[in-house]
Amino acid sequence: MIVVTNLFVLVLFFLLKIFPLSSRIEDCGKTKKKTLTQNQHSLILLHQIRKRISPPFQQDFNRSKPAILVKQKKKNKGRREKKTLLVMTGEITILYGSETGNAEEYAKYLKQRLRSYNLKPINLASLDDYPLKRLVTHTSYLIIICSTTGQGEIPRNGKKFMKFILKKKLPLDLFQHLQLTTFGVGDSSYVKYNYAIKKIHTRLMQLGCQLLSPRCEADEISPEGVDGYYIEWEAELIAALLNKFPSASKISSEAVPMPEYRISVSKSDTTIDPKEVIDNPIVSRVGKDGLKLGTVLENNRLTSSNHFQDVRDFKFSSNGLNYLPGDTVSLFPCNLDEDVDALLQLQPQWLKIADKPLNLKNFPHLEGGFADILTLRTLFKYHLDIMSIPRRSFFALLWHFVDPSTEDGEREQEKLKEFGSFDEPEELYDYANRPRRLILETLLEFENNLTIPVSYILDLFPLIRPRMFLIASCPSSKEVELVVAIVEYKTIIRKIRRGVCTRWLKNLKPGDQFLFSIQRSSFKYKDDNSPIIMVAPGTGIAPMKSLIDEVIQNNSKQELYLFFGCRFKEKDNLIESFWHGNENQNLHLVSAYSRDSNSKYRYVQDALFAHSELIGKLLIEQNAKVFVCGSSGKMPREVRITFVEIVKKFTGMDEGDAQKYIIGLEDNGRYKEDAW
Repeated sequence: MIVVTNLFVLVLFFLLKIFPLSSRIEDCGKTKKKTLTQNQHSLILLHQIRKRISPPFQQDFNRSKPAILVKQKKKNKGRREKKTLLVMTGEITILYGSETGNAEEYAKYLKQRLRSYNLKPINLASLDDYPLKRLVTHTSYLIIICSTTGQGEIPRNGKKFMKFILKKKLPLDLFQHLQLTTFGVGDSSYVKYNYAIKKIHTRLMQLGCQLLSPRCEADEISPEGVDGYYIEWEAELIAALLNKFPSASKISSEAVPMPEYRISVSKSDTTIDPKEVIDNPIVSRVGKDGLKLGTVLENNRLTSSNHFQDVRDFKFSSNGLNYLPGDTVSLFPCNLDEDVDALLQLQPQWLKIADKPLNLKNFPHLEGGFADILTLRTLFKYHLDIMSIPRRSFFALLWHFVDPSTEDGEREQEKLKEFGSFDEPEELYDYANRPRRLILETLLEFENNLTIPVSYILDLFPLIRPRMFLIASCPSSKEVELVVAIVEYKTIIRKIRRGVCTRWLKNLKPGDQFLFSIQRSSFKYKDDNSPIIMVAPGTGIAPMKSLIDEVIQNNSKQELYLFFGCRFKEKDNLIESFWHGNENQNLHLVSAYSRDSNSKYRYVQDALFAHSELIGKLLIEQNAKVFVCGSSGKMPREVRITFVEIVKKFTGMDEGDAQKYIIGLEDNGRYKEDAW
C-alpha cells in the first residue's frame, strides 16, 4: 500500500509541474468549456491524493490537518533522489466578501481576537484573493464573513470565488477536510436578505464541509444591530476552536500583538524629494489589476450654486476603453497634502523620517498594489485612509500605544480600550459614528500620550478603498462620463464632513491624471423592442443616461419611460442638463419634485402609481423591463411596493400573487435594482 501511495505521489508531482497550481482564479469562470480548467484539474488531483493516503495519515487528516506536497531529498543507494512526501498542516483561514468595508472590518477584528488566544496560523484575505489551492493544502478551519449587495449579489471581491465553487464538475467531497462557519452582514428590509452568505454556505456544505459552529445571519436594522449578532456568533466560534486546540490559552490583554506587516525606515541617509516622485504612486500602478490612467476633461457643477448639494458632471479620457450601460468605474482617490502634513505633525518621530525610503517585507493586499517608491509621506497620501471613521479594530490596537504613566494617559488608554471592545458598544457609536469623527481627528484628540511605532502603521490604518460610480455615458472607446454627488455635511458637533473621494474629485482640474478601473455589471441591455421602465431619483440617473444615450445614438425604436425624482425643478433637475426639450420621440420623461409645493408628483413612486394603467400594460402586455437605481433608503422598497400595487390593480391578483409576479420578473432579469 505504501509503495503504491508513493508512486501515486510521484506521478502527481510531475503532473503538477505540467499543470501548476495557480494562486489566482481568474480563468475559473469559463463554464462553457466541456473540459475542466487547469485550476480545477489541480484541485481535484490534490483531492484524489487524500483518498489514497495510508490509513494512519488519513486518520490524522480527518482530525484537522490536511496534507500538502513538499519536496525532500533522501539518499538511496548512494544517490540523492527527490521524493514527494505528505506533510500535515492545520491552518485557520478567514475570508471576507465586502463591498463597503463592514464585513472586512468584522473579519479583521476576528483575526485580532483569535490571535489573542494564541491561535495560529491564521490567514486573512478576501474571497477572491486567497489561493484556492491553499483551501485544499493548508486550511482546516474555514471562516467566511460576507455581506450582500444589490439584489442578493456577492460583493465584487467574492464573485470569482463564487463562480468557481458553483462549477458542477467539482467533486462533492472536495472540501470534506474543512470545518466551516459563516457570518452574514445583511439588512432584512431587502427582499434577498443575506442571500450571498446563504448561497456560499449551502454550496460549501454540498462540497463536503463540516460545520464548525452555527452560522449566523446578522440584521443591520434589528435593535441589537450587527454587533449583537456578532458577539454571540464569535463566542460560539471561539469555544469550538478552543475545543479543537486544547493547548491554546488567552494571552494577556496588555501584551502588544506582533505586527503582521513588517515595515521599517531605511537606515541610510537618503531622503526622497516629494516633488521628484509625485507621479510614481500613480504611474507605477498602471496595468496592475486592470488599473488605467485617466485624464480629466471636464469637472462641472450641474446643480445651481444656491442648492445645498454639489452634483458634478465629471468627464475623463483614456485609451482602449470597453464598457456597456450599467457598468461601473472605480476611482482611486488620495488624501490631500494638508491632511497628510497634519497627521505627520501629530507624531513628531514620523515627521523626522517622513521622506526616507521605506522597507516592507510583506504587503497587505491592495488593488493595483503599492507604489514602487514608498516613504511615510507617499504611503499616507496614496494608500492609507486617514479621513474615514475609525472602526473597532483600529481602537483595539491603538490603545496599546498610549503611555499610561500619567493620570491623563491612564484615562485615555482606558477610553480607547473601551472603544476597541464589545463590552460597551454604545461608547464607540457615541464617540465615532454619531458625530462621524475621523481618524485624523481621533489622533489629534489623543496626541499628548500617543506614540505609534512605524512598524505598526500598516496594521493600524485602513487602506484607501476605490470608490465605485455608475457610468453615465454612452459606450465609448475614449471617454467616460460620471454623475457624482459631492458628500459634504455638518455633524452634530458642528463639524463639516467631506467624503474622501468626492473631496479629492472636486479638486481635480482638466489635465489632472488619476487611476481608475472598469467593472462589468450583471445588467444586460438587449435591444429586443420591449419597452423599458426606468426609475431614477437623484444621481441614480447615471446608468439610465448611459442606456438612453445608446438607444438614441443607435436610432432604436425601443420605447423608454423615465421616472426621475429630485428636490427642486430649478435647482437639481439633472435631466434638464442632459436632454433639452425631450428631443427624442421614444423617450418619455416624468419628473417628481419632492420640495416644490406646486409639483404634480412628490416622489417617483407617486408618479408611477399615477400612471398605473400605462405601467400595467407595459409590464403585462408588452413584457417591459424595469430598472431602478438610486439611494438605498426608502426608495427601492417604496417603488417595489408600488409595482406590486399596480400589478394588483391591473390584473386583479391578490397581494401574494402580485408579489410572486414581481419576484418572477426579478428571476427572469426583467426587474433590476441597483441601490447604494
